[in-house]
Amino acid sequence: MAEVRLVKFRFKPGGKEAWLEWCGQMKRRSNEIFETLRNEGMVAEACFLSHDEDALYYFLEAENFEQAESAFRRSLYTIDREHMQIKTAALERAEGLECLFFFDNR
Repeated sequence: MAEVRLVKFRFKPGGKEAWLEWCGQMKRRSNEIFETLRNEGMVAEACFLSHDEDALYYFLEAENFEQAESAFRRSLYTIDREHMQIKTAALERAEGLECLFFFDNR
């Protein structure tokens, strides 16, 4: 059974614009994104912008997060390196939310 995570991030100064630009790039480079997700064993990844909080929420689903994180750290894909650089520059982790339930009806 897949595992899920939801993480809240706040923007660093100037980070919101950089992150939104990066999101646009990722959508245009979806073939690269899907290739890296398969490499990591990720099932789903989604990012939601909260206008009320000036924050964002990151949803992740993986068969095994330990494996996925290890594959990401070892990744040779250019887009993974770019993603980590922009994420580090633009965002700071605010909190990991506790999953109370997750139903998957695939």
